[in-house]
Amino acid sequence: MAHYLSYRAVLRKRFGAPVVRVPLNGGFSCPNRDGKLDTKGCLFCDNRSFSPAALKNMESAAAQLLRRYPGGTDAKRPLIPYLQPFTNTYGSVERLRHVYEPLLDVAGVVGLAVGTRPDCFSEEIYRYLADLAKRTCLTIEIGLQSSHDATLARCNRRHTFRDFEEAVKRLSECSVETVAHVMLGLPGESGEMMMQTAERIATLPCSGVKIHQLMIIKETQFAREYEEGAVDVLTLETYTKLLCEFLSRLRPDQHIHRIMADSTEKNGLLAPDWSSDKSGSISFIRSFMDAHNTRQGSAYLRP
Repeated sequence: MAHYLSYRAVLRKRFGAPVVRVPLNGGFSCPNRDGKLDTKGCLFCDNRSFSPAALKNMESAAAQLLRRYPGGTDAKRPLIPYLQPFTNTYGSVERLRHVYEPLLDVAGVVGLAVGTRPDCFSEEIYRYLADLAKRTCLTIEIGLQSSHDATLARCNRRHTFRDFEEAVKRLSECSVETVAHVMLGLPGESGEMMMQTAERIATLPCSGVKIHQLMIIKETQFAREYEEGAVDVLTLETYTKLLCEFLSRLRPDQHIHRIMADSTEKNGLLAPDWSSDKSGSISFIRSFMDAHNTRQGSAYLRP
């Protein structure tokens, strides 16, 4: 039984074959790191832990893709480059074109996924993305983490839920698919607050959701607070229960891109330790879903 609408399955149906998503570094910065908004960044954030692409020596994204797939792929393995680390709409349209367009020319590429923040768009960028969506399978993945402004402030996100709402609505008007990145277990968040985030996302023209747990990464502010006992993490059992409740409140048609994140001690992981055992943790989650008949959208509150 399929407990949720897997994005992997959606892509396979759309393109008739399994799709390879390739994380790449586009060389963009972040306004929460370069001083425009702040220099500290989000308190949980160390992109090296969340993104293998962030560890690479910088070269053009197209060159990275060609290095990994020098001959492209055959029709059975279409590619979607994923500009993953930092904020990949943070720049001029000319800068975006310089990074995005060469990727579309690589053999086997059928789409483009772009990770960003909800406050890094302009009218000119919206127009460019609308044009791009007419030419390829474009997905804009937007870091939200929580729909509660108090939580966003606690994490030093430096944007609001309203920023996210406006970006998703504008991109929808441009016929661009959007994905909300959400984190469960952030400091100060109750289970009820997390479920409110699911319900709010379900009311928006958001195509997909990527869900993962709070991870404590070395040298982040949350790592210091964790060591002082000011920040805690979820057990796998608690996370699984919250995840299943969260899924039940989403719309049945929203694609689920991820149900947990993983990292390693080598990449700075301090806690929770189950984050380093992806296969074991996924097996536990799926067994729980089977036992409790988890179904995405089963508690969706239609407006």
